[in-house]
Amino acid sequence: MMQWISIIGAIVLNVCGHGFLKAGMNRVGPLSGPLSSYALKSLTTPFVLLGLISYVSSVSLYMIVLSKTDLSYAYPLLMSVGYVLIVMISYLFFKEPFSAYKWAGIALILVGVILVGK
Repeated sequence: MMQWISIIGAIVLNVCGHGFLKAGMNRVGPLSGPLSSYALKSLTTPFVLLGLISYVSSVSLYMIVLSKTDLSYAYPLLMSVGYVLIVMISYLFFKEPFSAYKWAGIALILVGVILVGK
């Protein structure tokens, strides 16, 4: 049971980290001017900081998962479920396009996760 909680936690933190990074970088905007000032602006944006904290926490929890689980099981599960959730969050929060091709891709990913998990 604890293994599943750790895996789900790592997935949620990973997805939140990417979502927060995207929200923060939407506020920062595209690169303009010197890289050093752009980096400073990025690293002082609350959503970027929250994204980095979430992402580092995800990696830390994932390391705990790896200590208890096969890599060939944990990595595909984390990446595939994370990818599906990222597509959904991108559509819901960032209004990114969601086509029939993405639905088909999500279905194939989920079938792949089931097959790899067997």
